[in-house]
Amino acid sequence: MGKIAATILGAIVGGFAAVGAIMFLFGWGLSGNGQTAHIDPTRADYIDLLLTVVTIFLGAVGLVVTVGALVIGFVALKTLRELKDDAASKAKDAAANKISETMAAELEPNVNAKVQDALPAALQDALLAKELGHKILREMALRGELDEVLERVAMRIQGGGPESDPDTEKQYVDEEGIQA
Repeated sequence: MGKIAATILGAIVGGFAAVGAIMFLFGWGLSGNGQTAHIDPTRADYIDLLLTVVTIFLGAVGLVVTVGALVIGFVALKTLRELKDDAASKAKDAAANKISETMAAELEPNVNAKVQDALPAALQDALLAKELGHKILREMALRGELDEVLERVAMRIQGGGPESDPDTEKQYVDEEGIQA
């Protein structure tokens, strides 16, 4: 609000300065060579001066109103653009949520059921194929994924009995660390 008041006050002061400059430029109120200092002004001179002051004042007010309208327009445009971006972002998020809910509620159970029906038969067929089964086992052996399994098999063959489960062993260890 202070900026608006300063602008209006500036327009008024500028208007008076312009009137003073016009009076000085046209020689209204200054005496020339051989001219008396105070000439009786006519009524037309007062009207001309008054119209000049009003015109300058109205021009300054019009300029202030125009600049104010431009500023308000730019602010409104920026605000509308931000509102549009926010609305688009929220609509996009809402659509993504709705799609996720629909997929979870309607598509996922159907897909899971069909996969559960088809997977065991397809997996068994693929593993029984000579080339694929051997290839999978060879790759697992090269990566070391079968080392633990082979150790357990070797222990079972050497021990001759059922394999001891590490989880059940921990249940039978007493407080001093001695196995019962």
